[in-house]
Amino acid sequence: MKNEPSGRKIMAILWWGMIGWLAAVGCCTQPPGKVSDHYDGRRFYNPEPDHSFTDMMKWLWEMETVAWPEWVEDEHRPAPPMVVDGGRLQVTYINQATMLIQMDGVNILTDPFWSYRAGPFSWLGSRRVRAPGVDLDALPRIHLVLISHDHYDHLDLPSLTKIAGKHRPVILTGLGVKQLLTSENIDNVVELDWWQDHVLKESGIRITFVPARHQSGRGLFSQNQTLWGGFVIQGPSGKVYFAGDTAYGEFLTDIQERFSGFRLAIFPIGSYEKRWFMQGQHMNPEDAVRAHLLLGVSQSVGMHFSTLLEHPEQTIDAHESDLREALTKYRQAESSFWVLGFGEGRNVPENVGK
Repeated sequence: MKNEPSGRKIMAILWWGMIGWLAAVGCCTQPPGKVSDHYDGRRFYNPEPDHSFTDMMKWLWEMETVAWPEWVEDEHRPAPPMVVDGGRLQVTYINQATMLIQMDGVNILTDPFWSYRAGPFSWLGSRRVRAPGVDLDALPRIHLVLISHDHYDHLDLPSLTKIAGKHRPVILTGLGVKQLLTSENIDNVVELDWWQDHVLKESGIRITFVPARHQSGRGLFSQNQTLWGGFVIQGPSGKVYFAGDTAYGEFLTDIQERFSGFRLAIFPIGSYEKRWFMQGQHMNPEDAVRAHLLLGVSQSVGMHFSTLLEHPEQTIDAHESDLREALTKYRQAESSFWVLGFGEGRNVPENVGK
């Protein structure tokens, strides 16, 4: 059943226009000045073709949303452990792209998002349809936060402010994002360009910021002034790839050539319709399975699904059946690619053959 598409088209256009105006008025980010193969001196860009502004307007106008539940109650799950070491690796799905990765005595949080809405104000933005799987106060000590890009559902300032104040983690992110964070009195921020490393001295864990195929900006008029990406984490317990928000792209071959033997990879598998538009922004489950195979991952897990009422052009659980179909198509066991419940944590097996 369609959900009043005409009204939703108009509301979506007004919403994005308002967000764009607000971001243009309030934006303080000044992009870096060094020209590179993904920065032209004014904005960052993907090596592969991007959609145009006209494409975005066409997508918004043609949008056909489907009904989602008003609210979903998830089962209560045990809090994650305080620490994981001894060669073990645990991953917990919290919501959206918020994952807790625990390895080598270090607790790593990705794209922390606990707000009710993803937007510039508490009353404006896409609202959540379920609670985070782990309460913010139930988190173990967070040592490291990874921010893939500055979209509101990935860089949530209220959540990040609370985490930074309580845990004092190191925060890694892409070029251009630090100024926004420091303007909010969030410190310990390290900016990275694609392929740059940062090493945590106490543990020896090395984190590399790697390319992704996406975009950035907190509004239509501040697009691509900061850099987006994913992260490769290397420690004694193995390699982990957090893809961030991304489409499938040639950059994956570059990652495959530089890194091998991933014990765990975390791929986005939601918000992938309409495909003609989203194929340059978000992986669908089949793309994620293709990336799993290309990178030779031992265990993959999905993220970025069923959290926010953004632009639902697939049902709330479509990613599950689409992932099963993709795994069957590529002759992969369902156990090789997990879809965790909200708040569910699992120990990741050691690499096959290790």
